[in-house]
Amino acid sequence: MTEIVHEFEYKVRDAFKDFHKRKQRWAVLVCHRRAGKTVASINDLIKRAIKENKPDGRYFYLCPFYSQAKSVAWDYLCRFAAPAMVRANQSELWVELHNGSRIRLFGADAPDSLRGNYCDGIVLDEYADMKPRVWGEIIRPLLTDRNGLNGHQTWAVFIGTPKGHNAFYDIYKEAQNNSNWYSKTLRADQSGLLPEAELLDA
Repeated sequence: MTEIVHEFEYKVRDAFKDFHKRKQRWAVLVCHRRAGKTVASINDLIKRAIKENKPDGRYFYLCPFYSQAKSVAWDYLCRFAAPAMVRANQSELWVELHNGSRIRLFGADAPDSLRGNYCDGIVLDEYADMKPRVWGEIIRPLLTDRNGLNGHQTWAVFIGTPKGHNAFYDIYKEAQNNSNWYSKTLRADQSGLLPEAELLDA
């Protein structure tokens, strides 16, 4: 299992290494476009699904729209999970890993499809574009009953780009003053991840 986990290490940019080593239950990434937050989050889901080794582990990746989840994250999930994957279901957008854990993609445009599930960890991508009730009414309860199982907390990661004052902004501000939260901000003019000539041209 350790060998499989190490296969994912090189796929992550240096800017996100501390994100993968975090101990906090909750996390927020406020990053510029093309910073690599989707790749980092998919890799994080895979690594934790393997390392936490919960019985019938369930891990989710939620985008504002189901079609967006498929176009943005599905190829990454299949590519990076390949060393540990035993099967995949493209029609339902899930992969199953060697230890029985599944990672599945969902869209917040049909949030009630999540009801009745349990969840060990979730990434909410572009949370600013989701209705706030998706977190409080639907997602948060899914993380309750398996918290602490196998010695691991259930967890959530909120990722996105800045879009003014909204629910994502509120979560970011909460994370700044709460030790239960990990937060990272990557600005395009400071991260060094994009060529300066491209930034100037844009």
